[in-house]
Formats: sequence, C-alpha cells, structure tokens
Amino acid sequence: MEPTRLNGWQALRSQPWLLALVGWLPPLLALLFIAVFETGTPRSLPVGVVDLDHTSESRSLQRYLDASPALDMLHPYPSASEGAEALQRGEVLALLIIPRNFGRDLRLSLSPEAVAFYNSQYLLAGKFISSALTQSSMSFAAEAGVVLRLGQGYTLPQAVAAAAPVRPQITSLYNAGMSYARFLVTTITPALWQIVIVVATLLTLCWRLEKAPLPTTFSARSVSLWQLLTPISLLLWLQGVILLGMFYYFLGWSPEGSVAWLMVGMALMVLAVQSMATLILATVANKIRALSLCAAYLAPAFAFMGITFPRGDMNILARTWGNLMPSTHYIELQVAVADHGAPLATLLPPLLILLLFLLPLPFAIHALPKQLNINPAEQVSS
Repeated sequence: MEPTRLNGWQALRSQPWLLALVGWLPPLLALLFIAVFETGTPRSLPVGVVDLDHTSESRSLQRYLDASPALDMLHPYPSASEGAEALQRGEVLALLIIPRNFGRDLRLSLSPEAVAFYNSQYLLAGKFISSALTQSSMSFAAEAGVVLRLGQGYTLPQAVAAAAPVRPQITSLYNAGMSYARFLVTTITPALWQIVIVVATLLTLCWRLEKAPLPTTFSARSVSLWQLLTPISLLLWLQGVILLGMFYYFLGWSPEGSVAWLMVGMALMVLAVQSMATLILATVANKIRALSLCAAYLAPAFAFMGITFPRGDMNILARTWGNLMPSTHYIELQVAVADHGAPLATLLPPLLILLLFLLPLPFAIHALPKQLNINPAEQVSS
C-alpha cells in the first residue's frame, strides 16, 4: 500500500478503539455525567452537631437546619474534640457547635453565636454547605426574633421589621436554579473531551508511522498528515457539536450568546490539541511515552481551568499549567458566550490564544520520526 493512500478513514476501520473515541464513547460518558448529577443540587450533606446547650432553642435550631434539603444534621457528637476528629476523618463535611447558654442568650436578645466549621478541601460541597447554613440560620434568627418581640408586646408588622429589617436573598446570577448538573457537566465534559482528542490523534499518528515511512520533504509530510487527520478532526468537531446539543436537550442549557462562536472555538480547540499531540510525539518518538506525557499534561485540566477554583487565587505554577492547556481557553470562551452573552471583543482573546497553539505545528511536523518501530511489548491493544 502506498504511503500517500494511507488516510484517516483507513485508521478508523483498522482500530476499533479509535472509532470508539471519535464516535460513541464521549457522548456515552456525557450521558453518564448527566445521570450522576441528575438531581441538579446536592442533598443531605452530612453535618456534625455538638450541642453544648441542650435546650429547646438549640434543638429548634437543629430542626430548622435539618429541614434544609441540602443538610443532614443527624450526626450528634458529645464534644467538640470528637466532632473535629470526625470532620478530619471525613465522616461529616461540616461541624456545627452550639455553645452553652445559647437558649438563655437568645431569650435575653443577646444574639448568641453558633460556630460552624466546614472542610474547604471539598470546594463545591463546602461552599454549598456554608451557603445553606448561612441562609437557614439567618431565617431561624429572624423567626426567633419575631417570636421574642411578639412576647414583648410588639405588633406582628413591628416585630418582623425589628427582627429582620433586611432579608438577604442569594441568587446565582448565571445559574438561578443552582443546578450542579448544569455547572459541572458543561465543564467536566470539555476537559474529558480534550483527553479524547489527544488520545485519538496520537493513535492515528502512531498507526500511520507504524504502517509506512513519512515522506522526507516538509510539504509532502504536511499533505500526508492532512489526509490522515482531516477525517478525525471533522468527526471530533462534530462530536463536540453533539455534546452541545446534549447540554441543551438534557440540561436545559441555553447560551446567551451565539452558539456559532462556540462551534468555532471547538474547531480551534481540536486543532490546538492535535498540534500539542503532534509536538509531544515528535519529541519522544514513542507511542507509550507520548500517551503517558499527554495524560500527565492534560489530566489536571478540570482543576486548573478556573471553574471550581478562581484562577486569580492559584499559584504561578497552576496558572501557567492551566494556560498551557487548550481547554482552559475554550472554557473561557464558553463562559463568555453561554453565561455573559459577551461581545466579539471579549471573545477574541481566547480564540486568538487557541490559534497560538498551532505555532509549534510546523516544527512538530518536521521533527516527527520518519517511522515508528512496532515494539510488541509496548503495543496498545486495538
């Protein structure tokens, strides 16, 4: 078989795993993520309670907090030290300590304070518990204040105005339902899709280099790789468009801006990841090592893209690593389009940065080995 006739369609027919990667596997995994986060918001997160007061007021506070769908307050501990140990072991995600004289101070209108600790290592769960505790405890305080003032002779409107002159309302600006499915699935999936792109590209390139030598000249090499990767690139891009459709259909995800810009961003992300895959393979000239390096390079994508943890608060290593991954800039584009409906001036920087990932591609094409030797001990099962 002549080397020039080797193309991506032949690679797909000869490698079932490659066909799965560019076909059905990512949508199936996206469906799995949607099913896992189907409830939309976390429920019954375990919270330990140390009640040092044991009065009707302290028990009322616990019942009030337990009524929140997000909290499970049925984890009592006799002392703060035992509760802290349970928090450290991960038995509970937060610990509420109700001090002595809580009920007495409440009856005397002395504003007693119950202290809550939560494990900030679990970023999403910790923030959700903190928000639920804050809202429920403020509602309890307002209700208790109304009851006390009614006993002091206030009329109901006066008691309500005095106990809670300002009632805070916390509403997510871009996710009014506080749906974790919409928040997590739409960001986890692009991070996973990036890994699919890099693995599919490496398998295709290695298949080509194991079948026949690459041409010697740069122009002939470029044509050969164009014939090889174009079908894979188109299928991967189409896969990304299907994922967007799944977000819309299953999650009610409705972008504020034009989806066309997301489709352009997806095309650039596919090319950017393929450029990096080609560069890595040119550097190590070995299938297993290249796959390992790509896994190490892209595995922290979800942590470093700035969704669950602000990039401005990351150290320089995390920010740099995040900047070196195409998914970080695609997610920036996705948030700008889907949540903000941002103008073109805001969308251009992430699009241009994705284009910058193509700069090493000519060097990578030139540096690719002419052919890879098949080592049976290192073969990836197809």
